[in-house]
Amino acid sequence: MTRDEFLAEMQEVLQTDAELTADTVLADLDEWDSLSIMATMAFLDKHFGIKMKLADFRVLSTLGDIMDKAGL
Repeated sequence: MTRDEFLAEMQEVLQTDAELTADTVLADLDEWDSLSIMATMAFLDKHFGIKMKLADFRVLSTLGDIMDKAGL
């Protein structure tokens, strides 16, 4: 998966029309809440085999941070 494909998938996961980039600050997204974090966790597990806990997201502030976790 490319970074652009990842961002497109995250747009669906977050159910947002906002333009997402690696620099998008998660806290700035209205859609970023505990349910979207859980959906992101499921997405990362399904597509990358990465198992994360809710607490792991405390240190991730941008979509780029999530991409780095996924190895993109």
